[in-house]
Amino acid sequence: MENNRKMLNAEEAAQVTGGVHRKINTGVDGLDAALRKEARKGSKQIGHIPNGTIIDTITDELVYDPESGRNFVQVLLDDGRTGWVAASIIGMKR
Repeated sequence: MENNRKMLNAEEAAQVTGGVHRKINTGVDGLDAALRKEARKGSKQIGHIPNGTIIDTITDELVYDPESGRNFVQVLLDDGRTGWVAASIIGMKR
């Protein structure tokens, strides 16, 4: 059986959403990402995700927060927690 898979370039990968392993990249060593209860910057912070952690997106929907000008995406952590992170932190559209 032929394998038709191909590697995605960075631009293609940035467009992929739901069910994908993504790496938290805050851009600053030692700076954790905020895990939020809702898809907005002002939402209650329910946890921290260490920079470099691999998470899974669980939705293909980006939710725009007009207050912060950011998109958020719902994620699933290895420990079973779910929440929302800024999409830009995992290499998706701001």
